[in-house]
Amino acid sequence: MSKLSKLARQICKNPADPTAGLGRKKDGRYQIGRMVGGKLQNFTDADPIQVWEKYAQALATAEAEARLSATQQAELEEARDRGPYFEEVATRYQAEVELMKNGTQRSYLPAIKRATNHFAGRRMKDIAPWEIKSFLKDLGLAKTTTSNQKAVIGSVYQLWIDDPEWHGDYNPVAMTTLPRGLAQGRRTPPTEEQIAIVKNAAENPDVDDLIPILYLCTGGRRGEGCALRLQDILWDEGIIKITRAVEWPHNQPELKSTKTDAGVRKLPLLQLLVDALTAYRDLPQDTYIIGLGEKPVTARWYNNHWASFWKKHGYAHCVKRTYSSVKDGKLKQTVRSEWIADVCAHQFRHEYVCMLARAGVKEEYAIQIVGHANAKMVHEVYMHIDAEMLRETAKLMNASMLKTAETDLDI
Repeated sequence: MSKLSKLARQICKNPADPTAGLGRKKDGRYQIGRMVGGKLQNFTDADPIQVWEKYAQALATAEAEARLSATQQAELEEARDRGPYFEEVATRYQAEVELMKNGTQRSYLPAIKRATNHFAGRRMKDIAPWEIKSFLKDLGLAKTTTSNQKAVIGSVYQLWIDDPEWHGDYNPVAMTTLPRGLAQGRRTPPTEEQIAIVKNAAENPDVDDLIPILYLCTGGRRGEGCALRLQDILWDEGIIKITRAVEWPHNQPELKSTKTDAGVRKLPLLQLLVDALTAYRDLPQDTYIIGLGEKPVTARWYNNHWASFWKKHGYAHCVKRTYSSVKDGKLKQTVRSEWIADVCAHQFRHEYVCMLARAGVKEEYAIQIVGHANAKMVHEVYMHIDAEMLRETAKLMNASMLKTAETDLDI
């Protein structure tokens, strides 16, 4: 007896011969056409048994749908009209983010998780603009992080709109503004004492000393600095080429493109860096400046050596961390002391912009040298008016006022 399910045996003309009553296509597959749920459907398969099974399944589905009451049908249609659940779309968007750069993932994935936890169980069309704004306000995060969170929710809705299956037509984020009064963090350059420490280290630099010197003299992002090799320095032309950056998924370095297209750029080669690299210029040209090795350093190597430099100068603190491991089926915990620097490389990026401003470099040049696509980041994030810049401004204003007073006397 053929292996047909109970329902399939009921509709099959001859269970002993499943081919009975079926048509045959040119490619050898079996086929049958029947009205199911008021629609003509074709069921095709190379196995005649599967043709009857598919037909039987379609009948079962149609019968189950027919048993739904009018109220249930209305509720089902309403649910379809309101869109999928937020977490369904967010999960699909997360899969796209996981293919993006490591730095982007670190920023977007926590935002996706926060939004999913808050809006889970809600259909896309049921979430109102005021609810999103309330969610953003209750997070209690800084303005930049909150703006990023808003953008991520907007991207989830945009995926729903663009998807050919869902083709949504509603984006409440477009009608949502950021809450007022959000804290706006302002990163500051290193102190004058910290800058002096780095400059003094250039007199006879070792491997650790080269790290802060490089960031002070380039204003590069951490990944950009770790991707620089000796061959990226055009000594005779006085130029440094930034073309790549390092990312560290699971501690191991991977060479990637720069954060943005504007990140590919040329920088002026400062004398301080020339002096610091004098002893190392004869190394192979593919040597990486940070670490002085054939490959980019790992994230752990970088963190340890950065902290080691600042520890020597009193700008690091010790923390105790607990690490867990399993050995012979037993959980083992180890407590280790680690040094954390009180200064980060990105602070020297801010100092670099200040140096450009003090030197009177035109703003349009500064934007390209720093590697930003627009002036907003230079103005709102990186620009920091320090004491020296204020003193210089005072000199210029006093000179202008004196000149004006002398002109008035002549009149």
